[in-house]
Amino acid sequence: MSSLATSYAMYFNRNYEHSGPVFTNRFHSILIENDPYFLKLSQYIYLNPVNAGMIKNPIDYPFSSIKEALGREPLTILDEDIVRLIGETAGSQKAYEQFIYDGLKTDLTEIERLFAKEPAIWGSNRFRVLAQKKYTRRVSKQNNA
Repeated sequence: MSSLATSYAMYFNRNYEHSGPVFTNRFHSILIENDPYFLKLSQYIYLNPVNAGMIKNPIDYPFSSIKEALGREPLTILDEDIVRLIGETAGSQKAYEQFIYDGLKTDLTEIERLFAKEPAIWGSNRFRVLAQKKYTRRVSKQNNA
């Protein structure tokens, strides 16, 4: 994502005679433990435009893949494995849609705090500790090289 954002910024600046940053914040990634954490994160992402006051219904946001996730549009952005995780039947897609809307009634600040951390790790305590140790070793090796 970082490479893509940098390439696009260079293209944009060159073609529109602009200089300086094109995007306000750098790309963040979150290491997640398993599918339930992934689904909760997708809920947060799909509800972001609603929580920002841009729209009232996440289906109405034109720059979202939610319609693909719910089987209302053909896959162009989402990977087939993600759709399999949600489920390919009408019933499972309806249940996922209800899960997304249920997020409007829940507190998503835990996920918001993840975007402020580096590295951002979301999962069980054991998973976070092991991932943090692995990250720390990798950074230490890079600094000693």
